[in-house]
Amino acid sequence: MTTNWPFDDLTLIGPDLMLRPVRDNEIGRFAELLPDDFDLDPTYPPLPELPPGNDRARRFAQSVWRHRGCWSVDDWALDFGIWRHDQPVGIQTLEGTDFPTERTVDTASWIAKPFRGKGFGIRARASVLAFAFEQLGAEQAVSSAVTTNQASLGVSRHLGYRDTGVRPHDTGDRIVDLQHLALSREDWAASDARISLEINGFDACRPFFGLR
Repeated sequence: MTTNWPFDDLTLIGPDLMLRPVRDNEIGRFAELLPDDFDLDPTYPPLPELPPGNDRARRFAQSVWRHRGCWSVDDWALDFGIWRHDQPVGIQTLEGTDFPTERTVDTASWIAKPFRGKGFGIRARASVLAFAFEQLGAEQAVSSAVTTNQASLGVSRHLGYRDTGVRPHDTGDRIVDLQHLALSREDWAASDARISLEINGFDACRPFFGLR
């Protein structure tokens, strides 16, 4: 652990998966698994001079570094690597904007193509929801997905999210319809999708969320 960045020692251990914030020496392994159907952060436009695969890996790395470098109690994002045994299978991001006031978290994720259809997306999201509601004191979780992304919407609905409406969204090169969903603390507490979770290394991270 480094004193200045204790998240390297944070782990969420569930029945079949372990999540921990991505470390620098792991970025390359996850970049190799990055699926071509995952929309990267448009803040980092493509560099035409780079081969497409290298460019997507570069954009992924910059997104992880930006989330660390721009961290504040009010606005944060934590990129968890999803591991099954010693194999990385995807990324589950948890983020909070104006978190001390809103007490709301959002999520984003991707699962590498060879590992899809095995329930890893559901269990990874359930892990960060348990962390958010039971450790961070979140009152609500929100999510959104393009209306044609039935896999993502299926994960949300399986975990108890309720639809809150469809709104247009400008991706930068097209307008898409986004389905928005929300999950309250009360609905999470009553959900059959809750999992048993072992959390290690959180005490040193508390100040980063404004928690004592």
